Amino acid sequence: MNQIKIGAFISDCRKAKGWTQNQLGEKLGVTDKAVSKWETGRSMPDLSLFMPLCSLLEITLNELLAGERIPEENLKEKTEEILFEVITNWLGNDKWELREDGVEAKNVLEVRDVSKIYNTENTSTLAVDSVSFQIPYGSFVGIMGASGSGKTTLLNLIATIDTPTNGAIEINGQDIVDLSEIDKAKFRREHLGFVFQEYNLLETLTIYENIALALTVKEIPKNKIKQIVLNLSERLDISTILDKFPYEVSGGQRQRCACARAVSVNPDIILADEPTGALDSNAARQLLDTFMMLRNDYGATILMVTHDVLSASYCDQILFMKDGKIKTVLNRKQESKQAFFTSILEKMAWIAGDENNVL
Repeated sequence: MNQIKIGAFISDCRKAKGWTQNQLGEKLGVTDKAVSKWETGRSMPDLSLFMPLCSLLEITLNELLAGERIPEENLKEKTEEILFEVITNWLGNDKWELREDGVEAKNVLEVRDVSKIYNTENTSTLAVDSVSFQIPYGSFVGIMGASGSGKTTLLNLIATIDTPTNGAIEINGQDIVDLSEIDKAKFRREHLGFVFQEYNLLETLTIYENIALALTVKEIPKNKIKQIVLNLSERLDISTILDKFPYEVSGGQRQRCACARAVSVNPDIILADEPTGALDSNAARQLLDTFMMLRNDYGATILMVTHDVLSASYCDQILFMKDGKIKTVLNRKQESKQAFFTSILEKMAWIAGDENNVL
């Protein structure tokens, strides 16, 4: 997108309304300096202001992003062009790096015929219905589905937070279904890493202490903890905030701290539940780039529940859930993020539509 062109278009539309920069700013709840920065191409309006701005200027969102009026006959072609440009700007142009080591990767996670039924006095709810899949070491796998599809329940079963009614779950060759509660807690501590939407950092500990705590609980020698924390914080670009508390840093920095905490204990698998849900688009992209770095440089295996197509496009495989079942699986292979993004949208449209149709 051409910020200077967009800025000039905003300026022209404002002047056509007979408004000053200050008057437009007042209508949007921003300063005239902010409007001036938009109009000179030095910044873009916040995402939350796009629709109010379009409404005030009586333009469409496509026209705003194109920086010009769009004739009706060119609307479809221009809309597709703008969408592709927005996706490209957000995702980048990288190609998928197919890692070929000549050996078939061992599965870190095996889920076999797993079901979960919740019983109440009058009803039974089948939340997860005979689900089976495997995840090899070093994979980045996403689970997508509408609210109530069973994706979070499935993640909780894999995390040992809940217990399946039927079926088997093995992580690194160990069956976790029949573990006692004490053994489950020990297993989570030693074999699993977690990244949640709400960070789950301890507010009374510094960023350094939050990361170090996971290592202390795992009984890593004290003389090794400092070096592990410093090395990870450098890689995740949070080394300058280690002495700050979570409430003193941004959401993106808190989430990268959560990533450092998760990978510091060298877990068999990192489980991420809507990790970008509380982040703005820039922080979300940084977090997803962090996941890719952990996968590529540390060999991390990541299973991520998400409803966001842009986040899912970073994965190398997507499991689509509906009504407690895995309806279909999409493998990225060697597609670019843009192509995979489009493939995900097509699968979602198919799942939401007539289930008798086959792509």
